[in-house]
Amino acid sequence: MSGFSGFENPGFLPALALIFPLALMDLLRCRVIKNRVPVAGPFPGARFLWSSLFFWAFLAFLISALAGPRWGSRAAAEYRRELDVVFAVDLSRSMEIRDVPAFSGGAGEEPVSRLDRGLRIAAETLQSSPGGRFAAAAGKGRGFLAVPLTDDAEAVLAFLEGLAGFSLTGRGTNLEALVDAAASAFESPFPARRLIVLISDGEALSGSLKDALNKLRDGGISLSVLALGSDEGSPVPAEEDKGTPPVLSRRQGEILRYAAGRTGGIYIDGNEQAAAALLGEHLRSLAPETRISGFGREPEPRRHLFIAAAILAFGASKLCLTRGRKKFFFPVLLIFFCSCSQVSGKLLIMEGNYFYSRTMYTAAASSYLRALNYAEAVPYAEYGLGTVYFSQDERKAALDRYAASAKSLENTPPGEDRELRFRIPYNSGLVFFAEGDYAAAVQSFRAALEVDGSRIEAKRNLELSLLSRSREKEGTGQKREDGPPGETERVLFDYLRLKERNQWKSREWIEAENPPGPDY
Repeated sequence: MSGFSGFENPGFLPALALIFPLALMDLLRCRVIKNRVPVAGPFPGARFLWSSLFFWAFLAFLISALAGPRWGSRAAAEYRRELDVVFAVDLSRSMEIRDVPAFSGGAGEEPVSRLDRGLRIAAETLQSSPGGRFAAAAGKGRGFLAVPLTDDAEAVLAFLEGLAGFSLTGRGTNLEALVDAAASAFESPFPARRLIVLISDGEALSGSLKDALNKLRDGGISLSVLALGSDEGSPVPAEEDKGTPPVLSRRQGEILRYAAGRTGGIYIDGNEQAAAALLGEHLRSLAPETRISGFGREPEPRRHLFIAAAILAFGASKLCLTRGRKKFFFPVLLIFFCSCSQVSGKLLIMEGNYFYSRTMYTAAASSYLRALNYAEAVPYAEYGLGTVYFSQDERKAALDRYAASAKSLENTPPGEDRELRFRIPYNSGLVFFAEGDYAAAVQSFRAALEVDGSRIEAKRNLELSLLSRSREKEGTGQKREDGPPGETERVLFDYLRLKERNQWKSREWIEAENPPGPDY
């Protein structure tokens, strides 16, 4: 098998060894049958032997399906959160003070440095990354962007793990330069939430942090602060051969709280044990939804082929024991094999629907993409992909998929796939309405009602689209192009009311004995 990629659950493979004792028992049983009937002629246990062979094949295929064989490749949707995060690390000498709890689980542990604690929190956040792009900046007397924005969180993690106070030369602390360097990582045209996580004790000897905050506000960038150090203060480690007296360094909590609040960020106490969890939760809250960033390749699961083979082998094992069935045994096998591709396509659509109903959009999109390989499943696969994209707020991609689904139905008889023919324009109408294109929404809901005029949900949305379009035109003073005000709407409502008066009312509305006016 070219391109074999292994098994998803190889732990099931040892169960194949159970087939050998079962086969040995069946062979011994066949020998007993032969010895009990010592006559010339065909072997009386032939049917039993063939049945056993097919049953062993059934067990082998079933166990292989549980193991999840994979070979070849398939297209898979890739998702990412619309969030860009830059970790800005203060490397000043005050960050080398050891006055922060270690929180590593041991009793009587010595405090760790502010820098080590901050880097550990950043690393834990990256390891449980909620998705998005990350970058890293560092600063002492000046700031620089060390790792540009990347989807590879491991690259940022490797840089942070190698940081130390002596990584930069220079004296003093300039938080403005550090924040400016971090802000330079963001790409202007990229539509994502932007966040800088400042890891510092807040002490600065030069620069204006307030000016940097104003720049962040103007650029739509938030600054969250991971504040480290003691509020009471601790002495800064003296430089070697300088003989300078120790200087007391305190965490500047008020300054850091002000910085976070001015840009819409949050303040996190790095001395708390749950600091990493709070930071990770904050990142997830900024970008709760994922968006499709493209398509990649992944190994193709082939479990369904082994399941189909297992069903076939089990049926064959039963037919071998039945007399008088030889005439249709092989035709049954032929029909099964001929319809195998159709069954596979339908199974993939069902699999995609299952994943979609549980909001597992990546898995659902993958199943629908695989179903595109089967001609009879293409309309439903395209529709399923459109629904997944719409759920992910990818409206343009959803409309394209709905259009492709409608096009694939052009060569099929009009009476077939009626539900799908209704759903395509109906869901397209929902997309257009969400986009504010009420005219297109009206056309789509009308097309849906032409397929099935009894659908209450389409009638409701058509009415709502007509009213929204009317209000939009009245608000902009636009001249109507479809006749006198309300004429088209009145004619359409009268037609639907006369055609299906008994089905017009919603089941959720309370029916009045003597309605005072039209019931639509």
